[in-house]
Amino acid sequence: MNRMTLFFFGLCLLLAGCGSIPPTPTDNFYRLQPVPLPATRTAFSGGITVQPLRADSLYSERPIVYSEASSLRQLRQYHYHLWLYPPAQLVQGHLAASLGNAPGLAGSKLLANVIEGRIVSFERVVSGKNSKAVASLELHLLVDGKSKVNKTYLAEQSASDDSLGAFAMAMEQALGRIYTEFLADAAHGR
Repeated sequence: MNRMTLFFFGLCLLLAGCGSIPPTPTDNFYRLQPVPLPATRTAFSGGITVQPLRADSLYSERPIVYSEASSLRQLRQYHYHLWLYPPAQLVQGHLAASLGNAPGLAGSKLLANVIEGRIVSFERVVSGKNSKAVASLELHLLVDGKSKVNKTYLAEQSASDDSLGAFAMAMEQALGRIYTEFLADAAHGR
């Protein structure tokens, strides 16, 4: 009888332990909404093609990259907070949508104005309960095959709160500032 009692007691402990496992975290996906930009027709007569951007290392993956303000040399990735697409594809589509165009080719031929680029940084910097979006893009504008703009742009934008949703909106604003500066350079041929 002791063995049977011990067996049922062990079984009860085993079953009680199974009930205390926390639920699996869910993945959260973030996307960017187009930002309003100054008129682009003066800078880009003849249409615009936004080529796929290049991205290396952590910036080529979907998890959101972050660092602590006290340790900026160390980058980390969130496990359950992901961009909807890898940043290179995300920024290409965001830039094209913000310019009012679809990314890539228009019809079957390349347009006169081609934007190429590379993601240099695309991350969240956390400092206590505050965070900011940091974006740096190397952008090239080719007009009829000739380089008109070749510059690296950097923008930082504080998030309105500590949520990842607020960070995504801050990233939209940071990218909008980069695009605006790029358009000004394109208009002046820098």
